[in-house]
Amino acid sequence: MIPVYICDDESVIRKNLEQIIADQIMILDNDMGPVRAMEDPDELLKAQKEDTVPAVYFLDIDFPGKMSGLELAQKLRQYDPRGFIVFITAHSDLAFETFRFRLEALDYIVKGSRAMMTERVQKCLESIRERMQAQRPGQGNYCTVKILDTIRHIPIEDILYLEAVGYRHTLRMHLTDELLEFNSSLDHFSRQLGENFWRCHRGFLVNRSHIRTVHLKEQIVELDNGENCLLSRKAKSEYRAE
Repeated sequence: MIPVYICDDESVIRKNLEQIIADQIMILDNDMGPVRAMEDPDELLKAQKEDTVPAVYFLDIDFPGKMSGLELAQKLRQYDPRGFIVFITAHSDLAFETFRFRLEALDYIVKGSRAMMTERVQKCLESIRERMQAQRPGQGNYCTVKILDTIRHIPIEDILYLEAVGYRHTLRMHLTDELLEFNSSLDHFSRQLGENFWRCHRGFLVNRSHIRTVHLKEQIVELDNGENCLLSRKAKSEYRAE
């Protein structure tokens, strides 16, 4: 699911957009949601750092007394370079400003009638769906990891496996070119990463696309970089049954 955010300090616009977007997601049967609406740019930044990417952002331009929508988009780009940004504005010509900020906005929706805004939202969501479907399998998919005060978005294809280490709630994420250690659980990542990852042992969660061989007799899973993970009796039985 692709998260959808709305950030606008006008209550009426925010509520209308939330309903329009939710309705269009249902009509188009898009794999998007939940739709989260908020009025404060800082609230959006905090929520976005803890969510998955890429995401869809419908952003107002003007937040009196706070950062502008353009500045907000710049900050979002630091965490979500592949996200889809749509500006909601009273100004019809923002192309130069977004180009100057290097924001690669998907569209600009001018505040107006509900019918007009609905039409533009529909076109935006259709375009996002087409772009996502055109991506190669696995491309653009990320896993969100919090390491101390830093949020990392790791390309899923770069993950070899996750390993639970001896002390409680500590994981090692083995990447193709890096090793990360942080506090979390394999259960959490098993839910987040889905069927492409196999819980071959209570202490290991393996990326299926990196498995070279499953050695049933030795009860190990050999990866394409030569590393091995343990294979439990339960996982061994499940593998034989497949």
